[in-house]
Amino acid sequence: MKRVSERDRRRHPRFPQVLDIKAQDVLPLKAKEDHRAPVLGRVQNMSKGGICFLSQQPISKSSLLLCEIGVGDFPVAIPSLLQVRWTRKQNLEAESYLSGLKFLFSLPQ
Repeated sequence: MKRVSERDRRRHPRFPQVLDIKAQDVLPLKAKEDHRAPVLGRVQNMSKGGICFLSQQPISKSSLLLCEIGVGDFPVAIPSLLQVRWTRKQNLEAESYLSGLKFLFSLPQ
């Protein structure tokens, strides 16, 4: 059986980006935790379906995140709701993680 590579399974082409991002967990209404510190990082690449996010801490799979994506020197960040699809530790840098985040709102195809 031929193994399908991750690149072959992608629905949308990826475009390299270097954008700052701040991700905050969206907690359930009845959550006992009041507030968690946001996760700061960088967008590695972006597609119509989502982003690849580089951070210094892991993010739980299936987490729902409210993200603010900074674009250049623009004074306002772009808000977006994303879901964590996967997270893995980077081998190249100590204490760095890559995460695949899926946009939850998108235009119909």
